[in-house]
Amino acid sequence: MFKKIFLPFILIFVINSVLLAQQTTIPVLNNSKASQLMAGSTEQQVSPGKAALLSLILPGAGEFYLGNRKFFTIFLSSEIIAWSALFANRFFFNHLVREYKTYARQHAGFDPNVPREDRFWTDIGKYDDIYAFNEQRERERFFSDLYEVTPENYWRWDEHQNRIKYDAKRIHANDVDNKRVYFQLAIVLNHLVSGINALRLARQHNKQFEEQKVGLRFDAYRESKYSRYMGFSLTVRF
Repeated sequence: MFKKIFLPFILIFVINSVLLAQQTTIPVLNNSKASQLMAGSTEQQVSPGKAALLSLILPGAGEFYLGNRKFFTIFLSSEIIAWSALFANRFFFNHLVREYKTYARQHAGFDPNVPREDRFWTDIGKYDDIYAFNEQRERERFFSDLYEVTPENYWRWDEHQNRIKYDAKRIHANDVDNKRVYFQLAIVLNHLVSGINALRLARQHNKQFEEQKVGLRFDAYRESKYSRYMGFSLTVRF
């Protein structure tokens, strides 16, 4: 299940990396009305800090500010996929926890209405009953771990195989829970990559603008059609 969820996200990042490499020398902004509405006139510089900050807050927002719809779509889609996968992971984990706890209540012979600590759900999967657990702890001299034999703590599995099956369910749920770190890491990386990319695009645009400002122009003209004098104009832009 999680391989199917995580695969689209991996593909998005691969496509993203390819596009980043391909668009290194492509101008950031164009002269379309849409770009002018989003980033202002291409005759003006943009703020690299603002672009980076917007993308750090919401991946793709800095690219949208720069008028780059392609990167905006890629980073925002990656964010949606990563968060969806994380929520799916949490939903599936909670389902598995309810499932193995219900199974234990049906086969381990303890009061289902008593609240239990996490330690209890682990211990009952390792020993057939409370007596076997306490005996092992006494042999290892971990006396602080002993359970007091009370109706609240008591358990005894109806079959050894049911305990093994329960413990496998609990371990599977924990494995699913551990996978959430991948989705959390993907979210963080998506923010960072988008922020760096927006900064790069903004600087690239400003560099092109600065290069266009530097120039030398030399013109020759007649002062009037009735005059024999010629004029010269030298213009230097910085």
